[in-house]
Amino acid sequence: MFNLIQSFIAVYETKSFTKAANQLFISQPTVTTHIKKLEAELKAPLFVRQGKQVIPTAVADAFYPEAHEFRQSWLNTKRNLNQLANQKINVTIGASHSAATTLLPQFIQLLEPYLDRIALSVRMLNSEQVSLGILNHELQIGIIEKPLLDPNMTSFPLADDKLVHAGDFTSPIWLIRETGSGIYHFTHEYLEMHQIHPQRAIEMDNNDMILACLKRGFGQSLISSRFIDDSFPYEDLGPEFNREFYVLNHINERDPLLLEMLQHVKQHVDEFS
Repeated sequence: MFNLIQSFIAVYETKSFTKAANQLFISQPTVTTHIKKLEAELKAPLFVRQGKQVIPTAVADAFYPEAHEFRQSWLNTKRNLNQLANQKINVTIGASHSAATTLLPQFIQLLEPYLDRIALSVRMLNSEQVSLGILNHELQIGIIEKPLLDPNMTSFPLADDKLVHAGDFTSPIWLIRETGSGIYHFTHEYLEMHQIHPQRAIEMDNNDMILACLKRGFGQSLISSRFIDDSFPYEDLGPEFNREFYVLNHINERDPLLLEMLQHVKQHVDEFS
């Protein structure tokens, strides 16, 4: 039943069976099967297809808040039983590439007083993947450099950052992070602002690969000033290309230890530079 509820919530929020399947990392036929089983249980249709659109029914609208409550209740029960059995809670942090290699070590160090009570793991993802992980409860804490407006997440600023234009400014080759990364939006905004149409663009899903190319004098890119050294030229872009790193978690998080950890970090944000 939990899987059926997960699929229902994903379809309801995305208005798409395909997007729901991608969000849950399962196949679209599986999502369709889940919805059909749930409709059989409830003896009522939940969605109506109009062309490519998926429209929730009145029953779906009424069931949505109940489904959220059911899912959160089960997750809380599961976590409490796990804590009782293992005396530790599982905490997975998802950090964007820039955050993972600059802020994460200091962030984890702040959590040292809690390491005896948590089973901690860390994943490096792009900002969009971190956000989805939080929404799907696969991640408990996220660190990204992309402002969020999702009502199901709460966040607080961790540290300031600024982007610079770096590399060989005469090169026709631009090294650009992938769609979904925090820097992707800023890069395309910069290119449009300066009416730049790269003759060649290479998409890279890792900052280290971009830095390695820049250090060899290959291409140009927008990167965080936190990666700057004397091995390649760069120029400041001004305050409009300044940004902030955010710590985020699901708004329905109720685990007291995890909330205590987040509050502990919040009290030490002035130590991040």
